[in-house]
Amino acid sequence: MTISVTLPQFVQEPKTLVAGARRAETLRFDGVFLFDHLFPIDGPERPIVESTVALGAVIAATARVNVGTLVLRTSMRSPEQTAAVIASAQRLSGGRVICGLGAGDGLSRGEFDAYGIPFGTIDERISGLAATARLVRGIAPVWIGGTSRRVQRVAAEWADCWNVWNVGPEWLVDRRSQPTAPRISWGGQVLLAQNEPALQAAVERRRSPALAATVETLPGRLAELREAGVDDFVLALLGDTWELFAREVLPRLEFER
Repeated sequence: MTISVTLPQFVQEPKTLVAGARRAETLRFDGVFLFDHLFPIDGPERPIVESTVALGAVIAATARVNVGTLVLRTSMRSPEQTAAVIASAQRLSGGRVICGLGAGDGLSRGEFDAYGIPFGTIDERISGLAATARLVRGIAPVWIGGTSRRVQRVAAEWADCWNVWNVGPEWLVDRRSQPTAPRISWGGQVLLAQNEPALQAAVERRRSPALAATVETLPGRLAELREAGVDDFVLALLGDTWELFAREVLPRLEFER
């Protein structure tokens, strides 16, 4: 079982992302993950460090952590292009790359339109997802992300891990009744605070994340997901809480890392 974090990608200064990767490695997280966007979902005004460029920079800046994509949208690049990117990254990293792939969804449709990239029908996107996974499998571990049943079926056939975002334990238990990949990874925004008063204040300042918990309650919440079938966690820890998580939460986790 692994615990990874997403990197600060929506930043003006790219060195912030690289520094974050080094910091995650120092704090003994198992991996760092990059989102695949040409601009943030909430609009092109905010800056972003593009994922395939960031992938190389993070590999060069680290020595131990896994470096992954969560997830490369296969309708944005040809299967051959994605396979070439991952093959180079895997060689540069010494085998530390995890290739997360996804078919894309309506939330990111604006990026495709803005850059003149065909978004494709759902059938075309699912077909492209499977084709890319077939090429990349054998180069690096393949995680396929998405909550639709069609994506889950592709993950069962072609992926090493099925990644789900912001889902609860009950949903996951229900969906595990269908064929899926050998492993399941859970990703989501996590709002962490030292105690309940601090957590309530933080919740009032932010939109509701997937998980809002204190250092006392978060281990139990993660254990519930673990019992529902999650093998690996990718946490988007909101605020400057990486040190708090590493210091206060990791020692409280009862399940094996």
